[in-house]
Amino acid sequence: MSTLFLDRKDLKLSYEGQCIALYEKGNKRGTVPLHMLNRVVIRGHVTLDTRLLGALADKNIGVLMLSGRNHRSVATLLGKPHNDSKRRVAQYACYLDSAERLKLCRWLVIAKLRSQKRFLTAVLAQRPDLRLALLNAQASINGLLEQLAVENENLSVQRLRGFEGSGAAAYFKAFTQLFAPSLQFNSRQRRPPTDPVNACLSLGYTLLHFDAVKACQESGLDPYIGFYHDPAFGRESLACDFIEVLRSELDNWVWQLFRERVLRPENFSDDNGRTILNKAGRQRFYAEYELFTKPVRRLLRRYGYLLSQRFVNQYANKDI
Repeated sequence: MSTLFLDRKDLKLSYEGQCIALYEKGNKRGTVPLHMLNRVVIRGHVTLDTRLLGALADKNIGVLMLSGRNHRSVATLLGKPHNDSKRRVAQYACYLDSAERLKLCRWLVIAKLRSQKRFLTAVLAQRPDLRLALLNAQASINGLLEQLAVENENLSVQRLRGFEGSGAAAYFKAFTQLFAPSLQFNSRQRRPPTDPVNACLSLGYTLLHFDAVKACQESGLDPYIGFYHDPAFGRESLACDFIEVLRSELDNWVWQLFRERVLRPENFSDDNGRTILNKAGRQRFYAEYELFTKPVRRLLRRYGYLLSQRFVNQYANKDI
């Protein structure tokens, strides 16, 4: 199973013989069998007929639609929800159980800090010239992990967010130094991304978030009810929880794209102060992302399965 990336203007998609048929200016360009797909990512002006949308939903093929200008998610189609509603009821009960929620938050923050530490350790062997910056970041994260190992009485979700924020600040201070000064990557800038690295991080996190939403849905969980990220209007908070521990994996992948010169300055364009991948850049990015994300998707599905089982085992036999 794989992903179909559609990034071309004036495409029309229709449902023909268990396949997606692609038409451009009235001419048929090809077909893609639905059984080969797990998700479809669409950017730009593309027309879909309702029969195709119904077939995609029926076969649980996820659809992510990105805006043409900033690669932001504007719509998703996830297909049929999981049939076991007990999982979602148990999930809501966990969110309302402050003690259980705190345990999950503590695990998430520790897992994220450890992931950042592993990344910095691996980078140290490749960039000994940045030894001081990398060791300083490691020391800061080690200190936070040591505090979390002994602190229990005064712990709260808000305090855990403080630990996570301190770790992210130390980590990014070192991470930004990995890139060539010509890329002008000095800090995380989301909206809009102002340099090539931020452009790749933003698009990568958008695609990874969609994969996390899909993993939640397939596991029978509600993507909007998280335990570390509070519910917020229009935000899939559980999907945000899922990708927290995987952020350094994507960061590492983006670094490798530039380090190995898979992406170069000519793959980017300036759009009124917003840095975007041009068409050639996006083609390279999508192909590399599909390779990167295969093991990551397995991890997301595993997170969803383990979490749904934990919720059910904790709350299935309780009055909730």
